[in-house]
This record gives sequence, C-alpha cells and structure tokens, in this order.
Amino acid sequence: MRLTARVPATSANLGPGFDCFGLALDLCNEVMIDTEADGGVTWEGEGADELPTDGTDLVSRAMRLAASNGDDSIPAHRLHGVNRIPLASGLGSSAAAAVAGVALARALLGHRSDAETTFGIAAALEGHPDNAAAASFGGLVIASGGEVERIDPHPDLRPVVLIPDGVRISTEDARRALPDTVARDDAVYNIGRSAMTIVALLRNPAKLPGALDDRLHQDARLTLAPTVRDVFRRLRADGYAVCLSGSGPALLAFETDDRRIADPDDGWRVLRVPVRATGVEVFES
Repeated sequence: MRLTARVPATSANLGPGFDCFGLALDLCNEVMIDTEADGGVTWEGEGADELPTDGTDLVSRAMRLAASNGDDSIPAHRLHGVNRIPLASGLGSSAAAAVAGVALARALLGHRSDAETTFGIAAALEGHPDNAAAASFGGLVIASGGEVERIDPHPDLRPVVLIPDGVRISTEDARRALPDTVARDDAVYNIGRSAMTIVALLRNPAKLPGALDDRLHQDARLTLAPTVRDVFRRLRADGYAVCLSGSGPALLAFETDDRRIADPDDGWRVLRVPVRATGVEVFES
C-alpha cells in the first residue's frame, strides 16, 4: 500500500490569541509511506539535511503513537517527506509532522478519517494544540482545554508570510523569554483584543490592524530577533495588520486588494498563501 498525507502550515496565536488561535495556510508538506518498498526514511525540501533518517523523526514517532493507541503495529515501510514548511520558523512544521504521522497511521491501519482523534494524538505528542488543531481541521480554529472550534474566516483575508533567512527561534527560547506573571490590565486587554480579532477575521478584516495588538508575548519574543522586530514595527506604522507567526521569527501580515505589502530588505522570503480550508488529507498514491 502507498499513501500520501498532505498537511498545511499553520500560524498560531494571531496576536492576542496566545496558545488558542490557529490559522491553516495553503503551504503544504507531503509525506508518503510505501509498505511494499524497502525500508528507510528520506527527506527533500526544507530541512532535508537536518531531519533524522533513523526512525526517530516526528512523523515516525507519531505513527507509532497512533498505532499503540489501538494496540496495532505499523508494517515495515519506506517513508519519504517533501517539506515546504520551513523549520523552526513559527509556521507549525512540528505540528504538521505529528498530524501527518497520526493521519497516515490511522489510514494505514484502516481507521476512519477523524480530525478530532488526529488532533488529540498529535497535540499530546507535539505539545501545541493551536497548531495541531489548525493542521487537523483547516480554516480558523480556537483550541482550548482539549476542545476545538473550527470556523471559516472571511473570504477577503489576504495572508502574507514574511520569513527572515538564517533566523530561527526555538520554542524553548521563545517560552523562556516570557514573564512568569501577567498584570491584570494586560490580561483583560488581551481578552478584549482576542474577541475583536475573531470578529475581524470573520466579519470585517479592515479591523485587524488594531485587533491584533497583544501584551502577553510578542514584545518579549521580538527582542530575540531585532531585525524581525524592525520589520514588524515598520509594517504596523504603515497601518498593516501584522503579528508574529507562532513564536516567530516569521511574521504573518494581511494585505488588501488595494494595498500590497512591499518586500522587506534582502534576506527575507515573502509568501502570499491563502487560508487553507481543509486540514490534513490522506490519499492513495
């Protein structure tokens, strides 16, 4: 049997929605499994020279975890990944790997397609429910306490991902940069902005520049990457809706039909990728 999982990049937090909001983007990794080929693990694309090939990669670990949940075992196989999501960029590459592995294992073992189960196993392994939810369900998601609400955002959203070359921020470093306590005023501020962000994403994208403001995590994390902070501040000053994508260093911005974001200085990749309505898909290949 030969199966392919296609799974989207994701942008989490969306400004004030810290650890709760996620958005699926139409930038997809593909992972293929072939049970009739000689065993092994190979990669191409983003991070191909960095990812393990001994079965300790996150896709393989997720497959084993998904199988163990049902007392099944994965047959011998060859695994090949085509990676388009940059590593350690804030675009959910780890969540994509975990979701792909769970979905492949469940399909290989004859289990029905089930976004809820895929999300639950992947989030437990990878540790980021907001990313895992968006990769599993697609669209805009709110993930909280193990529950997920999926919503179709406004069709006029025009996401732009800005990725600095040669800059990475590990999740551990990004977490360590955050303060241990939050002032009540800041918490209340973020609650209000989170509600405004959802309204803007669903009904009125013109409100996003103000709605995406945040007091919990972005300023602290932007200090880890001054060049990213400079571009972030420039976009905000120009009136664009912009936020860190996940914990960075990538930025997620939104342009409009009549206002296009100018490319930053050299050393940046700019990707105009629409929202992806569907999460992970598995098909015979």
